[in-house]
Amino acid sequence: MKKWTLLFLLFFCFCKETIDFLPTNQYNEQVIWDTENSVNLYVNSFYRILTDYIQYGSNPIGSDATMPDGLSDILKYTSSSPGDGTANFIISQDGYTSVNSNHFNIWSNAYSWNTRILEFLEDLKKYGNKFDINLQNRWKGQLLFFRAYIFTLLFRNQGAFIVRNSLNDAVQLPINKETECWDFIEKDLDFCALNLPSEWEDANNDGRITKWIAVAFKTRAMLYAKQWQKVIDAGSTVLNSNKFQLDSNYANIFKNNKSSRSKEIILSKRYDVANNIYNKIDALVTPSFDNVGPDGTKNGNSAKVCPTQELVDAYFMQDGSEYNPQLIPDSNMYKNRESRFYASILYNGANWKGRKIETYLGDGIADGKDRIVLYKSTPDPFATVSGYYVRKLADENLLTYKDPLKRSDQDCIEIRFAEVLLNMAEAYIELNRTNEAKQIILNIRNRSLQTDINNITGDIKQQYQKERMLELAFEGHRFWDLRRWRIAKQILNGKKMHGILITKNANGQLNYNRIEIDNVPRIYLDKFDKFPYPLSEIANNKFINQVEGW
Repeated sequence: MKKWTLLFLLFFCFCKETIDFLPTNQYNEQVIWDTENSVNLYVNSFYRILTDYIQYGSNPIGSDATMPDGLSDILKYTSSSPGDGTANFIISQDGYTSVNSNHFNIWSNAYSWNTRILEFLEDLKKYGNKFDINLQNRWKGQLLFFRAYIFTLLFRNQGAFIVRNSLNDAVQLPINKETECWDFIEKDLDFCALNLPSEWEDANNDGRITKWIAVAFKTRAMLYAKQWQKVIDAGSTVLNSNKFQLDSNYANIFKNNKSSRSKEIILSKRYDVANNIYNKIDALVTPSFDNVGPDGTKNGNSAKVCPTQELVDAYFMQDGSEYNPQLIPDSNMYKNRESRFYASILYNGANWKGRKIETYLGDGIADGKDRIVLYKSTPDPFATVSGYYVRKLADENLLTYKDPLKRSDQDCIEIRFAEVLLNMAEAYIELNRTNEAKQIILNIRNRSLQTDINNITGDIKQQYQKERMLELAFEGHRFWDLRRWRIAKQILNGKKMHGILITKNANGQLNYNRIEIDNVPRIYLDKFDKFPYPLSEIANNKFINQVEGW
């Protein structure tokens, strides 16, 4: 008898409460289809896909590059050691990513999950008829969402793939056309939209995939597919539902407020330290002094990533004008900036946990508590190398020095309403409907300004790309956006990113010097626009040729 292997979830994704699992790791068909609850438990195991592939999940895309923004121009990994510093090796060392060592390869995982989904769907036809058809479709809808999700990631990373709709498909099949791949993904998402509830009535099911999650994700999938009208149609459906809205306060979206989550969040992964369900995002981003207790004892490490000067310079002034480092001295660059800057960046002098951030080096006096360490002067500095720390993802109420495990339980937001709107704006631009795109950009930008602006000047595509860079900073989009816009080489190749070195003398005077935070220029080759297929697939399938350039 065929065995079903249940992949035990360490935690159930984005739920307020965990869902209990049966104390076993294998079921046969009779057990799976015995009761509604046992089927629900098996369906739960597919939420592991989000557990693994969400931005700081357990199997992040980019191997140890937990946050893919670390491969872009807005975020720098502080370590120069393999492991914590893998992102730096990927983006700066020719040959580090290769056919034999592809950090972006999820081919095998995608097809392993697809096999399990096809097995479930096959047995749903055999054994599921005793259940209500709406219940059957809800189970099926959840699994098809996960399939659409992981195959969207697969296409994003490695391009067109083999569409397998049956367990009886031949082992060797050619790569499908790109349009066929996207039709496969779209069909799954459309089924979800038709058969999943707008919200689950039973509180025990809170956190399951809904119709709106599927429709919102479709805007992202169709954006990558360059099917612009479908992006707009799906986005308009979300917009017209009136279930989601832009939060009037950008910082509120990311605060750890479990009792009143922002109405901007569409899909997030939720955690609860009290029930031993946690992430370690604070260990990745918080300032070094956060780990020092009142007695001066250091407890653990942090500050594995830090923002770049390129990102800091990109934020607007509070009146909507561009920041110009040629006109504004560095000593004043943190004044009168838009609210997204203050919600996202910790800089020297910023208020944080009842104190002020100190990233300066002392000239005749002690260094600042949060110190800056020049990149590669020590392999793992656990301090900023750019003069900045990430505020946006951190929990200001968490006293990290009290917990050596750095257990955090703020949401990991996967999809929010602002992204849906930005996806629509890009589609409008591509269809030359610039007025509609401008209105979306204005709506998003104005909530972060002191005074509303009523016009977007300059090249609309460049303005949009900058808006997306700022609005979605540290949410895992930037590197992939640069790739799909085909400007990654222009932005990254041969470039070094920058930070700020602040020196404070005995008189209290601060001196600012911009510094390079890369020891060698970054490398982005044309072939990185599409990463290679695995050698095992090439060897076992005569119909597949390797991706061009690899």
